[in-house]
Amino acid sequence: MQKHRSGNTAHSQWGLVASLTVVTMLAQIDKNVLVLMVGPIQRDFGVSDVQISFLIGAAFAVANIVVGLPAGWLADRFDRRVVIGAGVLIWSLAVAANAAASAFIVLIIARVIVGAAEALIPPSSYSLIRDGIEEKRRARALSVYTMALMLGTGLSLVLGGPLMGAIQAAGIHSIPMIGEVASWQTTLFLIGIAGLPMGFLIFLNKDPGRQRDGASSEKQGMAEAVRFLVVNRAIILPLLVFSVSNAMITYGLAAWIPTMTTRRFHVGMSIIGATQGGLLLTMGPVGLWLAGMAMDRKGGTSLSGVALVGVVVSLAVTALTVWLCQIDALVTFWLVDAIVVLFSWTFMAVTATIVSRTVPALSVGIVMAIVLVLNGLIGQGFSPTLIALVGQHVFGADPGALASAMALVFAGSGTVAIGASLVLYRNLVRREGMSGSLGEGVRMP
Repeated sequence: MQKHRSGNTAHSQWGLVASLTVVTMLAQIDKNVLVLMVGPIQRDFGVSDVQISFLIGAAFAVANIVVGLPAGWLADRFDRRVVIGAGVLIWSLAVAANAAASAFIVLIIARVIVGAAEALIPPSSYSLIRDGIEEKRRARALSVYTMALMLGTGLSLVLGGPLMGAIQAAGIHSIPMIGEVASWQTTLFLIGIAGLPMGFLIFLNKDPGRQRDGASSEKQGMAEAVRFLVVNRAIILPLLVFSVSNAMITYGLAAWIPTMTTRRFHVGMSIIGATQGGLLLTMGPVGLWLAGMAMDRKGGTSLSGVALVGVVVSLAVTALTVWLCQIDALVTFWLVDAIVVLFSWTFMAVTATIVSRTVPALSVGIVMAIVLVLNGLIGQGFSPTLIALVGQHVFGADPGALASAMALVFAGSGTVAIGASLVLYRNLVRREGMSGSLGEGVRMP
């Protein structure tokens, strides 16, 4: 394997991570701000919880399914900075286009375009981190990058509510060349337009080049990825199940916690956004940084240490989210939610660290694309709708139907996540015992 270029200093490496983190944070703002607008959208278009769950979940996931794997292929073969820049420009325009929506189907179409464009970003980002960051700090780098998921979501909640409120207070009811619009549409328009310049941010960094594993070549990237997945299925299958099951909890909670909180505690959406957003902006980064340090330390010589972090995370997230949905006191609710946020996105840092240290360098993009497609399909696309269906058909008209449905889905998903993380840990321990510690770029038989 080629070493990192001498000019690729620690400063430039962290600069690359910072740029990728900011871009992905913007994607999360554009994606998640919509959860604050569930009430106004339902009022304006007369749609149900199941229909709105399709907008905030499945519509986005469909695009990830279609574009996710091609995005991984692009990441392994073309200038990753161009792929990322194009994605930012497309999704920003699609978010702004919500201002012109006069029917619910138009919101669905715009959401699909946003999902397709945002699917271009993660594979190229993970591939750049794999090639541009030295192994000794890569787990921390991946944890910092994963912070973007929480920071972006937090900012969407902290800024989205006040921005929408300010637009309402200012009496802004129209946009030039578009006409009369609701305040939530104006909010989306401004957020989308503000994101356009961010598409050029990634070009402030030099391309780190592509590392080679042995005789790897660009033409062999897909073949190596498929062969790796088959030969290493004892590691990859439980890793995928672990990631997807945790994604069901994380995405399901993110999609419904604002609505569940306002229904249960009758708290205004601006307060919910500020509180939940504040937790994501503080507890989330702390949890991921601690997890990154733990993985760099415990996984320094073996990946079973990284998998052990996954076991702890799965146990904590499952127990805490089920408890969270049953709490009746608001103060206790926020305290438990703070601990949930501390753990909730660590599963992606664990997954990315294991992939980056085992998958051949020229196949990281496509393998991470597979992970992200499955997370998008089942976690983001299926989980919010499953929760809505369980609430409607199992708990019916019960005032706490949504919270009960969330608890039931989280308990089931969490049980699967715990089992998969234990299997992953056991299989890694066995493999390390037979052939020594797994290192970067595992050689396939």
